[in-house]
Amino acid sequence: MRLIVLALLLAQIFGTAHAYPLQGGDENGSVVLFGATRTPLEAENATLEILKLDVGLIGVENATYELVDSKDSVYQPGLYKTLQPDRQLVYFLIPQDDLFKLINVTFAGGKSFNINWWATPKGFNQDAVIRYYGITDWLINPDEQGIVLQLRVTNNGTKDLYIAPQNFTLLDQWGWAYRPTLGFDPEVVGPGKATGSRVKVGFTGVSLLSRPAALGYDYGTANQVIIDLEKDQGPLSNEVVYGSGAVQNVTSAAPAAATSIMPSANQSQAASAPAEGQTNQTAASQIQGSNASSKISSLKEQIAASKARLAATKSSLNQSTKNDTQNSTQNTTK
Repeated sequence: MRLIVLALLLAQIFGTAHAYPLQGGDENGSVVLFGATRTPLEAENATLEILKLDVGLIGVENATYELVDSKDSVYQPGLYKTLQPDRQLVYFLIPQDDLFKLINVTFAGGKSFNINWWATPKGFNQDAVIRYYGITDWLINPDEQGIVLQLRVTNNGTKDLYIAPQNFTLLDQWGWAYRPTLGFDPEVVGPGKATGSRVKVGFTGVSLLSRPAALGYDYGTANQVIIDLEKDQGPLSNEVVYGSGAVQNVTSAAPAAATSIMPSANQSQAASAPAEGQTNQTAASQIQGSNASSKISSLKEQIAASKARLAATKSSLNQSTKNDTQNSTQNTTK
């Protein structure tokens, strides 16, 4: 009965909040993947980053996980952090910019099952194809958020394309537009080519009540591209993950439809092509790398260094907010 009630409540929450988690399970219970964020490490370890997976358990008390990327490399968790008895963060140490196709879950005493990973949403017009890879930094102080998005732009036209952070706009759940305050160096992209690597665009001064809901490219123009960061982030198809003729061991549920809050005029359609870099191979079963204890020790050190870097960034953001507040007060009293 408890499992049924929790499942019904979960379904109601998903419907009202327009969230797009991934879900799977067996006769023993269910696991819900609410989302994942990636945190870059310090400069000397620039080839690695930390992936934090937000997980909820229903009907079971514990589970183990294996993350499989597009090259069939398998990653074990290095650290767990309990948020509530049935909710936890699972940390993975992964190669920078790695792409994933599934996560394997095993309940204590139960069978293993796979959940297809999230597709990478993209949008396009006649000039550019924009692919969104997720949030890499998310800094919060008492008054505002700082959000950093990762993306890649491909020239979809026949002329050189000038790309800069100013091409992008972050939209919240109410359609309020935020302009970038930091990001990559502008570059010129030739026809048929993409930005040299994934680029990052940062937004500060974002209200704590705002939820990043969409990414706009040339927002407000006749050729704008709108990527719905919620609606367009469904699971990868079985064909992409396993191949067209493979036998699947998948129990993940596709997210329900939701009404978009974005403007309808001149809105681009998101492409339905499979995620960039995803392969059609079966997941590898052998785990590579060092033993679990050394991974956990290493990951804890990496996380500590990353937290120090984020703390410094947060301090700078706090000072910027304080200065803005003082200037506003002085202008009001004059």
